[in-house]
Amino acid sequence: MFGAATFHAAMAEVVVGSMVLATLCAVGCAIASIFPNIAGGRLSSERVMVTMDKASIAGALLGLVFMPIAALSGSFAADNVVNNALLYNKFVYTGLAFGFWASFVIGRIRLGPGVWQHRSLSALQGATAAMAMLMTTMASSIGGKLVRGESIFDIMPVWLPSDSATVLNPILSAVLLLVGIAALVVVFRLGPKAERISLD
Repeated sequence: MFGAATFHAAMAEVVVGSMVLATLCAVGCAIASIFPNIAGGRLSSERVMVTMDKASIAGALLGLVFMPIAALSGSFAADNVVNNALLYNKFVYTGLAFGFWASFVIGRIRLGPGVWQHRSLSALQGATAAMAMLMTTMASSIGGKLVRGESIFDIMPVWLPSDSATVLNPILSAVLLLVGIAALVVVFRLGPKAERISLD
């Protein structure tokens, strides 16, 4: 498809740029919450925390909107690799990234900005953002391998598994999908209601 690689590169850059901003701000909020005296306490000031919180949620939401577009345009840009293990794994890591980012956004929206005032919850939010960024980097690196033949992980000594893939039977995949949907329904319908954390 003409121009698919260029369009995919633009969409991927929007996703990665947004997610880098979200990750830096989320990790910054977590560090300021866990170590309030770091940098002379300037990092944990209310103004800085509010700014980083808003930037993290905005970046995560923007990335979530563009992530499906980037994934689909990447599949069109990768020619003749329908049975390639890299392509399967690209969708696996994209799904993991989407799930982690969705968890980050849902946690922040349901608990409110006060989530950063609790050390354990802020550490969880920061770790979720870091894992989401790792999965996003993996997906984009595999995309770079497929489209341009190179990726950021070429210069790294470690590389998460991506050269082989296990393809499940469609029936088993459907069963796992139903189990996942049922788990979501149970968590949101039958689980304890999350209350927003009020700011002091």
